[in-house]
Amino acid sequence: MANKKSQNLTKNSCEICDYNTCKASDYAKHLLTTKHKRLTMANENLQKSPEISQNKNIFMCVCNKKYNHMSSLCKHKKKCVICKTEDPDDLKTNLLDELDETPDDNEANTDSDDLEPSSKDIIKMMKMQMVENQEMRSLIIELLKKETFNTINNNNNINNINNNNNCNNKSFNLNLFLNEQCKDALNIDEFVESIKMNLSDLEDFANLGYADGVSNIFSKGIKALDIHKRPIHCSDSKREVLYIKNNDEWIKESDDKPLIKNAIKKVAFKNIRQINEWVKENPSCKDPRTKKYDKYNKIVMNAMSGVTEQEQKDNIEKIVKNVTKSVAIDKYALH
Repeated sequence: MANKKSQNLTKNSCEICDYNTCKASDYAKHLLTTKHKRLTMANENLQKSPEISQNKNIFMCVCNKKYNHMSSLCKHKKKCVICKTEDPDDLKTNLLDELDETPDDNEANTDSDDLEPSSKDIIKMMKMQMVENQEMRSLIIELLKKETFNTINNNNNINNINNNNNCNNKSFNLNLFLNEQCKDALNIDEFVESIKMNLSDLEDFANLGYADGVSNIFSKGIKALDIHKRPIHCSDSKREVLYIKNNDEWIKESDDKPLIKNAIKKVAFKNIRQINEWVKENPSCKDPRTKKYDKYNKIVMNAMSGVTEQEQKDNIEKIVKNVTKSVAIDKYALH
């Protein structure tokens, strides 16, 4: 009886996904999953590149990692975060809409179309990466809602700052400096809007990483302003005591730093919006045989601010520290 029963169990196997089941119904469901469709599409794209496959047997994952053996690829898929990602089509944001509109005019004029991944493939890759990035999703929601901080406790108003907070320097009056000398300073949102970016700022994501790339943009914008026009000042670098002008009012930043963190995220998002323009200027980035292709992938990966929540949090904290250093008040120079 046991032999007959085992013979009746027909094993259904999907080599592409390394999936096995004895139930035909489960196998049918597997064929309809997003993971199976995505890996099948990646396998078909690989087969469409005869010049590469003839020279060397290359097995590529959807995350763009390449292996010489199918067994190595299968082991990688079990650990690959992108392969395990759920269907990203529900993530509909303005950023993804702009990426979907990337023109393919240059593709029709190249001789290596068969070797180039399609725009849809690249967009899907970015969507999958963004699903893993909870911080980026929060940023987009914040930008769409245009949150303000009108509910900040009135006790934070600079007019109520205790005299003991005047930098422990009797010759420097922080109240006078902010409310009189810096009365015409930009609001923090006005400052973010005024920052002009170029494609080299976007490329810094690939060269320097997310934290240092955003820090450079923010610090350059601050240093370009006269000290009395700056929207941020730090009275104590060690304790990271910040004063930020928001809604025409100087406010002492709270311990969790909501104002500065929100400004940092907006600056990073402005930089990411340049990706479409960068692709137009560098059409060879779609050819996996070029250095531009590798740089493009680095830009996209580093633009996400981090793979895990902890990495994202650490990057934001690092940017806050860098910005704090660039806005520290030189009390002796101002005296």
